[in-house]
Amino acid sequence: MPELLEKRRVDEEPIKYQIGVPLLTVCIFKDNNRFCAKCLELDLVTEMDTIEEVAEEILSEIKEYAKEYTEDVNLYSSSPNRAHHLPYIKAIVSCKNDWDLRMLLEVRYGSIHI
Repeated sequence: MPELLEKRRVDEEPIKYQIGVPLLTVCIFKDNNRFCAKCLELDLVTEMDTIEEVAEEILSEIKEYAKEYTEDVNLYSSSPNRAHHLPYIKAIVSCKNDWDLRMLLEVRYGSIHI
């Protein structure tokens, strides 16, 4: 993972971030008596029975996606629909624990209008 933090495409604008400042947006809403959570910047979605479960699951999905991305950074960072995720992944992998990761999230509740 350390080499991921050092790699940067020449045309990539760095995202300025610091732990404790929201960087990722998670929207939680109810749909057909189930709760859904969507991380807008990373295009991740999950669905569970309770709001607590969906909040934990989206956190888990974010961590798993960051792990997959770092394991195959060349593929993901050159993919047209995933390359822009690299600065977010860098922020996620720099988190020391779940608390730091939670501090990167801005959670919104309600409907998503697209």
